[in-house]
Amino acid sequence: MRMSLNTLAFVMLLLFTITADQCLSCIEQENQALLNFKKSIRSYFDDDPSSPPIFSSWEGHECCQWKCIACNNVTGHVVKIELSSGCASSLLSWEDTAIIEPNYDDFYPDLFVEHLNSSLLHLKHLIHLDLSGVSLYSSPAKFLGSMQQLRYLSLWTEFEGMIPSSIGNLTNLRVLRISNFYETYSDDLSWVAQLSSLQYLGFFGVNLSMAHNLFQVLNMLPSLSQIHLVDCGLGNMPIPLHPINLMNLTNVQVLNLESNNLKDPVLDAFRNLTSIRFFHISQNSLTSLPQWFDKLNKLVGLYLAGNQFSGQFLLNHQNMTFTPFIREFDLSNTNLYSVPSWLSKCKSLVKLGLAYTSLHGSIPYALRNLTSLTVLNLYGNKLTSVPIWLGELKSLIHLNLQRNDITSVEEGSLASILGNMCHLKEFYLSGHKLQGEVFPSSSNISGCNNYDLEELDLSNNNFSDKLPSWLGKFKNLNYLDLSSNSFSGPILHSLGELVNLTCLDLSSNLFNGVIPWSIGKLENLGTLDLSSNLFTGVIPWSIGELENLCTLDLSSNLFTGVIPLSLGKLENAAFMSLASNHLYGNIPDSLGHLKNLNTLNLSSNSLEGTISHLERWTAAKRLQTLCLSNNRISGSFPENLDEIIPELKYLALDNNHINGSLPNSLCKLKAVVTIDISNNKLSGRIPDCRRDALIEEFDLSSNNLSGVIPNSILNMTSLVWLHLNNNSLHGELPLYISVEKLLILDLGDNQLSGALPSWKNDAIPELQILRLRGNMFNGTVPSNLCQFAKLQILDLANNSLKGPIPHCIGNITGMALVTKILSNGTQVNATKQWNQEDVKQVIKGRELDYTKNLVLLTNLDLSNNRLDGPIPKELSSLSGLLGLNLSYNNLSGEIPAMIGDMRSLESLDFSHNHFFGAIPSSMSSLTFLSHLNLSNNNFSGPIPSGNQFQVLDDPLIYSGNPFLCGVPLKTICPGDVSHQDSHDEGYDDEAGENDKSGKILFYFVIAVGFATGFWGIIGVLYFKNNWRYACFGYVDEVADRIYVAIVLKVAKLKNRLQ
Repeated sequence: MRMSLNTLAFVMLLLFTITADQCLSCIEQENQALLNFKKSIRSYFDDDPSSPPIFSSWEGHECCQWKCIACNNVTGHVVKIELSSGCASSLLSWEDTAIIEPNYDDFYPDLFVEHLNSSLLHLKHLIHLDLSGVSLYSSPAKFLGSMQQLRYLSLWTEFEGMIPSSIGNLTNLRVLRISNFYETYSDDLSWVAQLSSLQYLGFFGVNLSMAHNLFQVLNMLPSLSQIHLVDCGLGNMPIPLHPINLMNLTNVQVLNLESNNLKDPVLDAFRNLTSIRFFHISQNSLTSLPQWFDKLNKLVGLYLAGNQFSGQFLLNHQNMTFTPFIREFDLSNTNLYSVPSWLSKCKSLVKLGLAYTSLHGSIPYALRNLTSLTVLNLYGNKLTSVPIWLGELKSLIHLNLQRNDITSVEEGSLASILGNMCHLKEFYLSGHKLQGEVFPSSSNISGCNNYDLEELDLSNNNFSDKLPSWLGKFKNLNYLDLSSNSFSGPILHSLGELVNLTCLDLSSNLFNGVIPWSIGKLENLGTLDLSSNLFTGVIPWSIGELENLCTLDLSSNLFTGVIPLSLGKLENAAFMSLASNHLYGNIPDSLGHLKNLNTLNLSSNSLEGTISHLERWTAAKRLQTLCLSNNRISGSFPENLDEIIPELKYLALDNNHINGSLPNSLCKLKAVVTIDISNNKLSGRIPDCRRDALIEEFDLSSNNLSGVIPNSILNMTSLVWLHLNNNSLHGELPLYISVEKLLILDLGDNQLSGALPSWKNDAIPELQILRLRGNMFNGTVPSNLCQFAKLQILDLANNSLKGPIPHCIGNITGMALVTKILSNGTQVNATKQWNQEDVKQVIKGRELDYTKNLVLLTNLDLSNNRLDGPIPKELSSLSGLLGLNLSYNNLSGEIPAMIGDMRSLESLDFSHNHFFGAIPSSMSSLTFLSHLNLSNNNFSGPIPSGNQFQVLDDPLIYSGNPFLCGVPLKTICPGDVSHQDSHDEGYDDEAGENDKSGKILFYFVIAVGFATGFWGIIGVLYFKNNWRYACFGYVDEVADRIYVAIVLKVAKLKNRLQ
């Protein structure tokens, strides 16, 4: 049968229409207009702000194929521009859809523009303009009102001032959305009334608190179906004198009034909008709901989170007409305390939010009947148990029970609950006190043919069982977090069946054994964290087959062997930590070829090789953290560090065998914040660093460095911690320095000489630890040190300082107050924190490394110098000191009587001086004092007694003071001999008599007790036959019961084992 010409023509036209979008070319004028518009857009975050990736396809002449652009299928005219954060591909077709749901991701634009390019005016057929992903720094009023063909307009404004009223000229608009986080406002919305076709009106973060005609204008837009007035200050509007009546808004289905600090009078303006289906009033100041809420019989979604409701308000609304129809109900962040029983009538409920509502006890029973629930959020309450009936909610897709106080599952286990939830995709149960077995060996998962579970989080509990083999039944699982529990046993091969896993976190448990090779089958894995367990054996080669892996953490285990070369194939790896294991051998050069690697931590192993091999790391351009501490790395640095690892921020190579000199390129690392190369074998000079370097921590201690300290080091503006101690540095300290953020300056145990400089407080105002001990400084202690009010450790011991202790020493308030380091200190961003700092201090006669408890230490050590003169009485005002050491000097005079005010002292050493006079009795009030040394002075008189002196009873404390007397010395004070002898004699006689009487009384009580106990029980049974038979009969009965119970238990155990 032949096809007629008309039919043929119709078919050809149809084929042409279908393929038109592929054949039509972009209109040249419009193509050029878009290219000109592109030139005005910049990016906040990209390396090249003038060429954002979103415009990567905006080249050539086929604009209809570009990302975020759509053309008319017939004419080829550009009809849609969508520069929103959600635009990721070209919009090859366009449909005239006017109603949208708000996309809150758009609230964080990546792009900005100073002035909109007027080339947009050449797009005469543009209908849809979405610039919500572009921050407008200036008003678009000049030409925006001329684009009268627009039906959809979405803007993000960051300019101060009024919303341009020229938008009112766009009379064809169906959607108007304006977002702002700054100072855009409107006090007159009469221009909105001209948009008679408007169906969607959205103001987000626009100040409307002075918009006097807001409600009148809304009432003039009868086509509105969605109203979004979010964070617009509506709660600050003047209370209307007369009731507002919005009678014309009969089509409104979505009303969003979130974050407005709303109160009842303003909310009453919407009482006649009975057509509302979705009502958003979260994050306001409501304490109750008006009674007209009960009449909203079309409500499908009600969002009340973040208000000031209490449980009583729900009891006042038991007759809500929407109860049978409501599908989404959010009451999160309110003080409900309990759930009303009428909630069980909401049989259509699909989503229920009860996070942070102070619920306690078991999960409310009223939820049992909500069998249509797909989302249940109970995050952050005080729930203590999970009922077994929870498994009856078989429609659940999302279940969040995080951050409660759950300790048990009633009448079952989590496995029995999970076994019935076939459609559950996300289950979060982290942060509880659950313990014991979550996967009992007797349990099995068999309630469903297939399970939809995708995310399972049981982290931060006390579970202690092993991984079950049936875990492999969750074929769709892509997120599994069992971290911070007490799970034990090996990882089963069946785990390799979960091929959809993208995140596997088993860290901080007691897993042991070897990692199975099947882990390499998890080809979609992006995160693998097995840290802080007891895994042994070698790191499996198959891990290198996980080509999508971004994070690999195997630290703090018992792995042995060499680092597998296969790890160099993980091209997407950004984080890799193998720290704290027993790995040995060389570091594979292939790790330096991982171009996306950001963090590499191989510390605390037995790795070898030379640091010069970094030259082979040709692709480590993005490496920011390199930690090789506590290994056996040797050799010298390559000269071009700044070229090999240009983005490095954190370099930790401490406790190795690195030798040679420090390269100048170390200070050319533009981004470096922390450099720790302590405890190595470095020699030579310290290189000069730029004053504007970003270095916060610089630790070169315990090496063989020599030469003078470069002035530039002590003038780096970002420097917070400087450790150059235990080297061979010499020369004098500079007279002037400027390091305003410096907290720790440790130059101890070097060969520095000259007088201590009189640095000014405003040059180092934050200084809290100054350690200069073990050098060759001479001269006097400068009074300028008293200006450093935040100083808490001052260590000038083992030098050649002379002269008196400055009287102004009492001005150092950091030692005068019982405070903690960093209480008012500088905020820093360095990777190391205070609990990782290491400063040596002599306390209680021993030199110790203070790390984690460094923040608690306050100490003043001026020992082993040539200081003379008396102790200034102002010293006793340093009541926050824990340690004070003035030993081995030439100090003289008496100890200040007010020394008892230094109540925090734990260690006090005044030995080897020339002090004289009596030991002040006020020292007995130093109740924390556990180390005292007053030896080798000229003290005289009796040693004080009572309180703390009863503990400090070692004679060596007071030796070398020939004129001291009293306990614990053998020297008896004059006038006490006869009293002491007579007292001792009388005491001995009395003690002897008391001892004899005590023994007689003791044996008498023993005899009476035995007689009473024996005849009170055994005697009665001997003389009373019927009592004796009853007693032994009862004993036989109890024994029989115990025997039967044991037999039954053993039988049950055997059945389980079979």
